[in-house]
Amino acid sequence: MLESVLALALAGLILFLLSNVFPLLGLRSQGVEYELHLLGASQAFWTQGYQMVAVLLFLNTILFPLLELLSLLWVLLTIRFRWQPGLAIVLFRWMRELKPWGMLEVFMLGMLVALVKLGDMASLIVGAAFWSFAGLVLIMAAATAMLDPFTVWRELERGKADAATN
Repeated sequence: MLESVLALALAGLILFLLSNVFPLLGLRSQGVEYELHLLGASQAFWTQGYQMVAVLLFLNTILFPLLELLSLLWVLLTIRFRWQPGLAIVLFRWMRELKPWGMLEVFMLGMLVALVKLGDMASLIVGAAFWSFAGLVLIMAAATAMLDPFTVWRELERGKADAATN
């Protein structure tokens, strides 16, 4: 089971990278075309004077999901290769605390509402990052559903006990 979650974490990191590199949405109106990247959304709010919204958007759609994916990857690799579990224990604890703050599905729902509303005013171009972001939401939900915290804690404790005997 942990191998499946490891595969999902790796796929999630790839999709996260694609979601941040390529344009999320494009808007074409009166001959002018705008492209929006995930980070660009935070920057746009910042420049419009909505600094708190910009920071929250950055934290909830970029930083916290990235930290969750990297932490999950480190924890699972620690279990898989029987590394020293000290850092993995701390990361897994923090990962469980930060999980509610990574609101990718809420952001995705907001994007879908915006697509419907803006569709009447301009031509929308759904970018590759939109589809990779949608896949990322699904993969992170699947990884969360498949990951049994009790199994992870048991394996980390086993690694801690093995390190103490060696």
